[in-house]
Amino acid sequence: MANRAYILTLLFVGNLLNFYDRALPAVVLEPIKEEYRLDDTQVGILASAFVLVAAIAGVPLGRLADRIPRKTVAGWGLFAWSLFTAAGGVLTSFWGFLASRVGVGVGESSYSPATGSLLSDLYPSERRSRANAVFMLGFPIGTLLAFFTAGGLAVAFDSWRAPFLIAAVPGVLVAFLVLRVREPERGAAEPAQDNSQEMQKIRSVRSVYGLIIAFAGYNFAAYAIGTFLTPVLQRYYGLDLVEAGAVGGIVIGVTGLAGLLVGGRLLDAAARRSAAARVHVAVACLAGAAVCTAGGLAAGADALWLLVLLLSVGYLLGIIYLAAAVPVMADVIRPKQRSGAIGLMSAVGYLLGGAGGPIVVGIVSDAIAGPGASATAEANGLKTAMMIAVPLAFAVAAAGMLLAARSVQADREAMLATA
Repeated sequence: MANRAYILTLLFVGNLLNFYDRALPAVVLEPIKEEYRLDDTQVGILASAFVLVAAIAGVPLGRLADRIPRKTVAGWGLFAWSLFTAAGGVLTSFWGFLASRVGVGVGESSYSPATGSLLSDLYPSERRSRANAVFMLGFPIGTLLAFFTAGGLAVAFDSWRAPFLIAAVPGVLVAFLVLRVREPERGAAEPAQDNSQEMQKIRSVRSVYGLIIAFAGYNFAAYAIGTFLTPVLQRYYGLDLVEAGAVGGIVIGVTGLAGLLVGGRLLDAAARRSAAARVHVAVACLAGAAVCTAGGLAAGADALWLLVLLLSVGYLLGIIYLAAAVPVMADVIRPKQRSGAIGLMSAVGYLLGGAGGPIVVGIVSDAIAGPGASATAEANGLKTAMMIAVPLAFAVAAAGMLLAARSVQADREAMLATA
């Protein structure tokens, strides 16, 4: 029990650093844009570079984590992305900075598949959403810390590069600790079963398709918000860098923290009824996120409070879904295939969603603003692009989970079936 709590805590800290490092470019995006003379489409490409590589690398690294100790994959991945984060603060050309973000993507792509599988062997199904919620607290807390500290560090050191160098230090230390944990036997938390059967083919598990669609839709919305919320607050609402970072931290960090704390218990309570019940809760939350973010992003320049309120509620509902994503996948996939399945879900989700969100919003923003746009046109173009893309992506995610709900109970029973 003590070892289990220690591993969960350590993996949470690593995940916190994961999302802190991811969020850094979004917080100081306007200074980066100014230094490298970028338009919103190029900003979207920059934001998506590491996600795109993570999507490609996630599948082989997930399969690797099914074959060698998962702590090895996660620990060395954490070490690698920390070094590349530091490189982003040293390299002075745009292409060098872009390459450093690609390196961050490769390192971070190892973490979710390996740790998701590891946690699924530490906790039984009816406790996985709470454990995954604790692990995923690294998302809002890491993002919150980035939004609250990166702008201040950039101002204090008179350079947007300073936060990248500082962030690398704790990552190297935590990587060393992850490499030293004692991980559980694969399948240790499942009811007794005969694993001598030929392993199920992931593609034959019908609910996987809906889970992948949902993950892609959620990441499209989440990465679009994470990339462009600070610029919207600066351009459209007139906030400075530190103020925009603080407001962004409230929307993404504080509400994300609340959503995971509530969502883990809510989803596990549903899972005690049935595997499908947990999925239905996620469907309702994603649908609510679509409605709330549409209302928030429609708020005018004199209604910043409405943007913050509704976007925060929408983000909270969306992140409750996130506490269900990995546990539901673990419900329907055999223990020896979980890292690969989570890697596949992450790959498609990040490729179509995490990379697609910033790029699509950037392209739509530039198209609406037009060539040689004024500052006002740029502000309106970006806000309109967000208002179109984010709610639609959450709606697609809800549809994916609804599709998964149709077969998740049968897939769970098939996974647990004995020879």
